[in-house]
Amino acid sequence: MIEQKLLSKMLDERQFYVVYKYGVDVHDFENHSDVFSFIHDYVKSEGTTPDYRTIVEKFEDFEYEPDVADTFKYLCKQLKARTGKRLAFEMLQHRAKQAYKTMDGDEFVKWLATESKKIEQITSIDYESGTNYATNGEERLQLYEEAKDPGNHVLIPTPFNELNDIIGGGWELGEYLMLLAFTNVGKSWYASKMGLHSWKAGFGVLHYSPELTKRQQLFRLDTLAGHFDNQKLRRGRLDSFQEGKFKKFLQDFNPEKQYVPYIVKTMEDLPVGLSLDVFEADLQMNPDVKFVIIDGFNLMVHEKADSTRNKMTATSRKLRQILGKYKVTGLIVHQTSAQSQKEKAKEDEDGMRIISPPELTDFSETSATIQDSSMVMTLDAYDGIAKLAIKKAREPRAIGKIIECVADFNNGIIKEQSDIDYF
Repeated sequence: MIEQKLLSKMLDERQFYVVYKYGVDVHDFENHSDVFSFIHDYVKSEGTTPDYRTIVEKFEDFEYEPDVADTFKYLCKQLKARTGKRLAFEMLQHRAKQAYKTMDGDEFVKWLATESKKIEQITSIDYESGTNYATNGEERLQLYEEAKDPGNHVLIPTPFNELNDIIGGGWELGEYLMLLAFTNVGKSWYASKMGLHSWKAGFGVLHYSPELTKRQQLFRLDTLAGHFDNQKLRRGRLDSFQEGKFKKFLQDFNPEKQYVPYIVKTMEDLPVGLSLDVFEADLQMNPDVKFVIIDGFNLMVHEKADSTRNKMTATSRKLRQILGKYKVTGLIVHQTSAQSQKEKAKEDEDGMRIISPPELTDFSETSATIQDSSMVMTLDAYDGIAKLAIKKAREPRAIGKIIECVADFNNGIIKEQSDIDYF
């Protein structure tokens, strides 16, 4: 019985206020509201939960269940789902009948939809009530104790040592990252590099690449991972030595050796485009994914609004919420207009194009994504050299940092210049 499991877990783990995080209160308990109320009053007066034997002795109809393995979130979700069903039944049996008699057809349908939505919001843990700072001292103490354990600090490392050093080791789960660049300077290669590095560090990856075909994106990853000539790889023109090396390389990519997923979705997998509904469904089906790449923000099916700018704004805001909800780090790739790129192009005295990562002001369509993101990186590359500039970050000392790399995309080389061995 769900009530007994939840109450028993609260007693076992000496946690009471955790259920408030999911909006659970005495009204969710049909059979043991008295037990819940007693525990509440006991915690309030004594500062801790009572011993389970105290509860068993006082409430004869309560059956204590030791060592409940289910999480608090799961148990609360089940309890709230039952409450939702009960509230819906009561609404249909009583208030809906009266409303049906007194309202017109359209009015009744709207009323029914509104009442149903209210019940959903009241009983779904997706609509969490927030955290009451004034009363959650016990929860904050638990968070502090958890912070002592290095294993609780989950960070996704970037491919760049300089950046990792500045931001404390990597990106946190749930962060919204933005990579901005002019067209055809290698931003998709950089995004793939970040995805591959995350995967090698043990984090599942979901990579949307709607501009490329399956063949193109998979071979880009092979080029970055194995340094195979990308042009020859795509055309089946590797020499005999490289072909043998490639075949041996692929032997490690099978279900027996690889347990961390790297899921690629290209234009073939997105016949009607990438929408937020598709994105959230993919996250639900792939709980091991912790790093997501959306390579082409402008190619998404954006939310409905009265202008392109407002559509992108609505998409960005909901995207940020989804990343936080599933505790997944997202890298969003976007490009500026060709006109802006042309206006920014400059040459040095020798006629060579100056490598200059764009400024945030060069991206007029993406002001919302810039505001929403926790880190914004801009990229420029030319003639084997690339510069990745940090334009926005949570850590002030990272802002303005430029990471210079040797960039030979065709051979899968993106490496910090400080790490290059010239001898």
